[in-house]
Amino acid sequence: MNLNLPNALTILRIALIPIIVLLFTSGDDYSRFLAFILFLIASITDYLDGLLARYMKQQTNFGEFLDPIADKLLVIITLILLISENQDIFFLIPTLVIITREFLVIAIRQRLAEVGDNKKLSVLLVSKIKTTLQLVSLLFLLYKFPILGYNVYWFGTILLQISALLTLISFFYYVKNSWNVIIK
Repeated sequence: MNLNLPNALTILRIALIPIIVLLFTSGDDYSRFLAFILFLIASITDYLDGLLARYMKQQTNFGEFLDPIADKLLVIITLILLISENQDIFFLIPTLVIITREFLVIAIRQRLAEVGDNKKLSVLLVSKIKTTLQLVSLLFLLYKFPILGYNVYWFGTILLQISALLTLISFFYYVKNSWNVIIK
């Protein structure tokens, strides 16, 4: 393993997840706010690790492997935490879409590796927008306190629904570009 700054940021993102879980489950408003702050820091590391890896020419196979895992863990675990307080259908459906897509993309990548196809599934602009919307929506959902009288939790739910739609679009792209290989 090559531990450079971008890889260290990815590892930090993973290390923050159990702390976010602990703070979220403690139940008090101050801990909830701290969970929001740590999620914000984790989200920023998601942006910075890739940017720094390209800028510093420190891209590694380890980083390419671990970064999407860190992203998926952060998003999926946070969604599961939030299900504990919101079982509304407008929250549950986007959550299920997002989590299901993540597992199916992992399965597609596994299948491509099994058949020895070296084709990389390139990251689309829609996937980057999807990830950004997911992280922003989760920030609002974690914060949950009104800002200037506005219900940010409701706004976070709307952004989550939009990101679920983009999640479906990006998933269909991955399937379309790998279908001939995965059905072998």
